[in-house]
Amino acid sequence: RMLYESMVESGASYNAYATDFFSREYRLDYRLHNFPKPVITWGNGFVMGGGMGVFQGGDFRIVTENTRIAMPEIGVGLFPDVGGTWFLNQARGNTGLFLGLTGAQINASDAIYIGLADVFIPHGEKNAMLDALAAKDWSENAGANREQMGEILANLQEQYVDRLPTEQLKSHEQWIEDVCAGDNLEAISAAICAYNGDDKWLNRAVASHKAGCPVSIYLAYELNRRGKNLALADVFRLELIAALNCSKYGVFQEGVRAQIIEKDNAPKFRPPTLAELTPEIREQYLSPPWDGEHPLADL
Repeated sequence: RMLYESMVESGASYNAYATDFFSREYRLDYRLHNFPKPVITWGNGFVMGGGMGVFQGGDFRIVTENTRIAMPEIGVGLFPDVGGTWFLNQARGNTGLFLGLTGAQINASDAIYIGLADVFIPHGEKNAMLDALAAKDWSENAGANREQMGEILANLQEQYVDRLPTEQLKSHEQWIEDVCAGDNLEAISAAICAYNGDDKWLNRAVASHKAGCPVSIYLAYELNRRGKNLALADVFRLELIAALNCSKYGVFQEGVRAQIIEKDNAPKFRPPTLAELTPEIREQYLSPPWDGEHPLADL
């Protein structure tokens, strides 16, 4: 709520609170990705948005039978941030782009299949995992510890493979590859919207895309394109620019109002369509909204 109120109060002027909020969040994510000791992240239940940023910072990203992973920011006037520009690019084929453009949820099996998770352990076996880790001797060598940790988790996973949930995304992978191919966002969006099958998972993804903020859809696509060869620090710097502009120009404020504050679920995003996103509008969302040094210049 404080972030929302800061956007209301700041309007189109510089928002110090939002700058501090996103800068702190991205610094935390960046530190996790670069932490010298091996890190386990436990992704039971909903792993979305900011939680996904933390989850992806782990060396061993563990999912359970309850895991639901998504980056649903297009529904609130933001975009897949917290490193999403980087980790969605690491996903198999065009699946990361599709998740960013639709906010689709995936389960543990799909997350492992496309590379957004590493290990499956049922939630009820968490203590067994902790006991197995505690029973081992650990050294001062982070690399050796990381290798040993990987072996322990892999051995545990072998016991539970028959408890993995049925994939939802995998059977549609070729369709996803086809509709997300090419370098024309409008064509990709039209191909997604043209789906007329009866698969519930895909229909939810398509409906989410259709209802999404056009600016957010553009940023999800454009940052995915620009981020393919960026270092992680540069990814967070780019995302900070886009996030603060989403705050500055009102789309994030409107999304939060509709989905979280007033909960009318009827955001009035401006512009209302991709076709109305002029080159000037697109560029303003990727132009630094501050004077002077980038707040994340020291990453």
